[in-house]
Amino acid sequence: MNNQLQKDMWNGRAGASWVRHNSLLEELLSEPGRRCMELFDLPSSAQVLDVGCGCGNQTLEWASRLDPSCNITGVDISEPMLALAENLKSANQSSPQASVSFLLGDASEALFPEASFDAIYSRFGVMFFADPRAAFAQLRRALKQNGQLGFVCWQSPALNPFFTAPMQAALTVLPPPPPAKPGAPGPFGLADKERTHRVLSEAGFGEVTIRPLQLELSAGAERTFDDLFQELIQIGPAAALIAESDPVAGEQAKTEVYKTLREFYSLGEGVRFEANFWLITARN
Repeated sequence: MNNQLQKDMWNGRAGASWVRHNSLLEELLSEPGRRCMELFDLPSSAQVLDVGCGCGNQTLEWASRLDPSCNITGVDISEPMLALAENLKSANQSSPQASVSFLLGDASEALFPEASFDAIYSRFGVMFFADPRAAFAQLRRALKQNGQLGFVCWQSPALNPFFTAPMQAALTVLPPPPPAKPGAPGPFGLADKERTHRVLSEAGFGEVTIRPLQLELSAGAERTFDDLFQELIQIGPAAALIAESDPVAGEQAKTEVYKTLREFYSLGEGVRFEANFWLITARN
């Protein structure tokens, strides 16, 4: 099944927005990725693949954790995000670390020779596959025998006010978008634990383990709320809904989102959201 809708989105508004707000998003979202990294047991001279690497922040963090005999490849469908990744890589060459390369491509396709990698990692990059079973089967073929898959993804929207609170506020003014089908590509595409276990098993993975992870996401401790809000209002599903709305109604929706997000802010701590994820590992 073709991922063209995702390619269009991440090479359009979504990718450009992530590039603009990469620093804030990393401040919010780096910790769940680090928790996932800690689950890997890698061999010497490891070959690692980072799927949906985006702007490359976590690919580069991986490189700093690995010795120079290792290699890590970040793959993504977004040209603007990979352009920033290359810039960050150029600015990150000071200390000994694993070799890093970035590749523009769809990881659900046959991009790599069979048994290319010791490990495949992803932070929020594998929930967007149009056909997840086929995509994970393709990734498994790129793994060496006994190679490890590990990724972190979101649990349900109801457990993640970072997404839902701004959207609910916007919907007091704006009409709702068409409802997404359960399991449709998107941030919550793998939120169903049982379905995800089944998808990985059908793709040929063994030793599938799904662990819950609860964290508090925070950002902007040094910033005023008004300053922080100017960025927060431009990220997430509420931002997309407002951007596509009538300008007058959009401004009214922004006012409602402002009041809602203000409740998550405290001076000296910034915004803080409880967040719930799945940490998922499996082997080839």
